[in-house]
Amino acid sequence: MAAPLDCSRLIQEHRAQLLHWIEPSPAPLLRRLWDCGLLTQPEYFSLLETSPRTNQVIALLDNVSGKSEHSRRFLEALRELSEVYCAELQQWLQEHYPEEEKVGIHLTQPDPSPRPSKRSLLKFWKAKKYKFPTSSSENEEQVNRLSFRRGLSRQVRAALQSHRRSLLTRTEKLCTNVDDTESCGHIEIRYTDLLLSDNPRSVSASHDYLGLASRRARLYSFHAPRRMALSQLVSPIPEGSTPPLRVMLSGAAGIGKSVAAQKILHDWALGAAFQSFLCILDFSFRELSLVTTPMSLEDLIRNKHAHLSGVLPEVLDRPGEILVILDGLDEFRPPLKSKSSCTCSDQPVHIKDLVYGLLYRTLLPEATIVVTSRPSANLPEDTFDRHVVILGFQEDHTKEYFFRFFRDPERAAAVYGYISGHDSLVSLIFIPLYCFILCTALGEFFPCAGVKEASPPSTITEVYRQYLCTILRLHKPPSARPNGALESTKDLALQLGKLAYAATLRNQAIFYGDELQSFGFDPLNLPGTFLNRIFFKEDQVYGFFHLTIQEFLAALYAVITLDPNAQELMTCLDLWWEGSDQEEGGVGRDLLLANGPADGLLGYTRKFLSGPQQWDHLQMFSRFFMGLLTSRMEGKLKGMAGGLTGDPLIPLADWLGRKVQYESDRKLLSLLHCLAELRQEEVTRRAAAKLDEVDLFKVTLNPADCAALAYVLGCSEKKQLRNLNISYSNLGIRGLRRLQGLLHRCQTLQLRYNSLDQEAAVIEAAILRSPQCQVKRLLFCGNCLGSEGVRRLWDALQHNATLEELYLDITGITDSGLDNILDSLTGNTTLRLLTIVGNRLSDAGREILSELRRRKPELKIISSFLSDMGLLQAYLDWVEEIKVDPEQMESVKNADALRSVLEVLVETDDPGASREACERATQLKTQITALLAREDKTRGNGTL
Repeated sequence: MAAPLDCSRLIQEHRAQLLHWIEPSPAPLLRRLWDCGLLTQPEYFSLLETSPRTNQVIALLDNVSGKSEHSRRFLEALRELSEVYCAELQQWLQEHYPEEEKVGIHLTQPDPSPRPSKRSLLKFWKAKKYKFPTSSSENEEQVNRLSFRRGLSRQVRAALQSHRRSLLTRTEKLCTNVDDTESCGHIEIRYTDLLLSDNPRSVSASHDYLGLASRRARLYSFHAPRRMALSQLVSPIPEGSTPPLRVMLSGAAGIGKSVAAQKILHDWALGAAFQSFLCILDFSFRELSLVTTPMSLEDLIRNKHAHLSGVLPEVLDRPGEILVILDGLDEFRPPLKSKSSCTCSDQPVHIKDLVYGLLYRTLLPEATIVVTSRPSANLPEDTFDRHVVILGFQEDHTKEYFFRFFRDPERAAAVYGYISGHDSLVSLIFIPLYCFILCTALGEFFPCAGVKEASPPSTITEVYRQYLCTILRLHKPPSARPNGALESTKDLALQLGKLAYAATLRNQAIFYGDELQSFGFDPLNLPGTFLNRIFFKEDQVYGFFHLTIQEFLAALYAVITLDPNAQELMTCLDLWWEGSDQEEGGVGRDLLLANGPADGLLGYTRKFLSGPQQWDHLQMFSRFFMGLLTSRMEGKLKGMAGGLTGDPLIPLADWLGRKVQYESDRKLLSLLHCLAELRQEEVTRRAAAKLDEVDLFKVTLNPADCAALAYVLGCSEKKQLRNLNISYSNLGIRGLRRLQGLLHRCQTLQLRYNSLDQEAAVIEAAILRSPQCQVKRLLFCGNCLGSEGVRRLWDALQHNATLEELYLDITGITDSGLDNILDSLTGNTTLRLLTIVGNRLSDAGREILSELRRRKPELKIISSFLSDMGLLQAYLDWVEEIKVDPEQMESVKNADALRSVLEVLVETDDPGASREACERATQLKTQITALLAREDKTRGNGTL
């Protein structure tokens, strides 16, 4: 029998050759060794960050050649990946480590040393081990890690090798706009898993990241059973079913769609995932929008992937093994309507016809197409076999991201802890790009563990201002032009801000070369820190790093150029709020300063305002503007703008007061955020004095929203609020805690259907006991207060002399919840109405209520649907609302509430009820039954 092979010696003897062969592309081998546990996480990350690649390979060979078992596993991995590398290496492996050597190395092969637990790799918090996402190495496709097929010609194999290497080079760095070591992360180090879920319902297209910020908690809960890993994006689910061929991957701005597309490309090129595909091709819709002449799919591929030119017919001849990624459908300019069907890959057609052919399966019908888009893209639902939504980071994902950014657990924990303590900062933390901005802005305030320098930013405006300062400090002009337009920081900020302001007013996020030139930019010499450039042949298209960066720079420009006496301010506010009656230029490439600069901020605003109803898409801009206005008044914009000679605060307070007095819903919430960012207590006090009612009915509130509401109401401590309606806001107990110190001032307090529990009853009981309590009507319906919570309320009413109406429908009360109601309410002198419908009361419980009626005939008690026609009609109206707006079914557990109502209706039997009441009760039962059946079917299909 042949002597066992000395793998360590083999590596040492051929070290120079191995270095030469592996050096062109070490990344797949490093990833393979990480997946099989030969490299630890710190070793893997360290090698990825080592440069040049020669040093990576040298360090790797040093690592694996010291132990025979490590050397053997290294050679095993190299064999599995041999086709990534040159023919000489493949021949060397065949000669020195042939297939049969794998059997004869050891008579009794020990179990491979287990890969360190992924929980132990990242001890993020002292008391908690962090759980990494499941590795794609567990996937069945990893048995054969490369997609090179037997039977392919050598030319095709070589071209696909070049394609993989090209993709690895292009995708290995996550694209940021800060050129420092800490921020420019390798994708394998920086990429953090996102929450992906099958079959979503799209969120609002207008400032969708703000809408998602409010809805995300319940969406996470709803989508949890349908979570999927990115590597499963095009896999058959359930196993054995037909794999999807057209997949939509949607999500809000900055949520990680393009990074997910980049990760797919990188994992395929590494051989780590998506190995069922022979080839992956990718195009952005920004690129495709620039194609103005007829072009075939083959020419399109050749223009971007020249190394595939000679083998395209052979590759495209296997369409079932091709994955095409189309990134950013919402940025595609031509309408996706086609009368000319494209069927051949060599057929020159208009770009919209080519895209139409790919999506609607007339072109490469057997290929797999993945499209990314913001939810605003308008395509028929049946265009895609699978709809996947990116919901961003969950809490653990966010913590992991902070660790991967700082690579220092204590420093990461300090920054994360600071953010968690500020509700105004935490609302958008599920967005990866916002996490990047936070880390960049706050990192310098926490230079080492446990140390906090100066006062870190505490509002979103302050965070973005610090972020801007950081990237301006790190910005280096691409060339030295002594008399150029970008000589100073102020010039740069003004020039970028002017462009951003005009584009924001136009609701525009993509720019062309002629537009940039009209704003004084040289397209060949741009400040790349702020603008990403997309090239396609000779044409170029540009965009800010993210929409919020554009909005912040727009607000900065508006504040800097505001005249010192601030006389323009009120008119500009009116224009931002109401918009313009005139369409100037319509939609299209109209962002040109053809007639020269407008006169001042007001003239510039009138020039570029694109129509009525502006405030909706100016929400973040308006918040930034208010925060930066305070910065200017406090002298924090020195070098950019001087102080104000006039006092804008009194007219600003009057303007805000007029608006909050009459607005409701999201417009009112936006104004509250403006006041919170402004942080001028006198302004807030004057505006809040006009606030007689806060109507945020069905406006979903996140912690930042509650913080803004609490700030505004807190600035008018003695002001009585006639009505606070935050029903159906998904407030949760955290939001109620944030507001509890202000609720005693509300005459009518509406908290219906807010996912509240027993603690909410404890909080409200304390309010009712308070001598300062002014609450006359309390609507608590649809919350899980339970019997113990309700007993707290009865007890508090012994000491309350204000409450007149109490609504406790569907609050989980049983007979035990009435144990103290007689003793507590007998002595109460103010309560006139108690509704307690939809609770599980037995005959004994109903008898207690009958006794209460006998003792207090002046107290009207509604405990049955059949006893009040108005109540029945209100519930019928509620069911109709849900039918019209199905999204309510995934809001605040309405399905559970409907089931409770149905159970009570089924058991309700009142011989004294009117015929009309019985008919309406039957109608209500029928409608709820149908609605719940539809909901069960929807959930079974995984849709919202």
